[in-house]
Amino acid sequence: MTTNNDPTKKIGFLQKIKSVKHIELIVAALLCALLILAYFAYTGLSGGTHAETSDGNDDTANKVAEIISQIDGVGKCEVLITYDGSESYVIAYDEETVTTVTTDTDDNSSRVVENSTTTSSPVIITSDGKQQPLIISSKPAEIDGIVVVAEGGDDVYVKIKIIDALCALLDVDGSKIKVYKMK
Repeated sequence: MTTNNDPTKKIGFLQKIKSVKHIELIVAALLCALLILAYFAYTGLSGGTHAETSDGNDDTANKVAEIISQIDGVGKCEVLITYDGSESYVIAYDEETVTTVTTDTDDNSSRVVENSTTTSSPVIITSDGKQQPLIISSKPAEIDGIVVVAEGGDDVYVKIKIIDALCALLDVDGSKIKVYKMK
């Protein structure tokens, strides 16, 4: 019985590979392609409804899920919206400026010193028996990411429709949206 464990054949094969021009670049390109394929395989290339948000307020997510499920091909869907921080408020302030003027006179000259002190405090209103600051305006929390799991989430055209609708509805960048097929 003969075996093909001849060390000279192994060395010859390695020398042939090493003799290929730019083998390092070819191997690096293949490794990058494999990593990209693995990434997309892992992330999934991204009517009843269910919705959640990270801050407990799922009204927006419920409305979004309801609208998204009406798009042709989507079917049932679930929506999760996460936020970066929380809603911020601009509060009204009362400002009071007190100015004191002092005149100091000598034999030859007169000097006037003016000091101003400004204090501010929030305007407090009473609503339903509770005191609270007067809010001039509010800014909603910025959306950090959106995940949609839909029955039609494996169809590329349905994904595009969902992402396009979410960009229009919520004024969010498409890179913050992921769409997956529901199991």
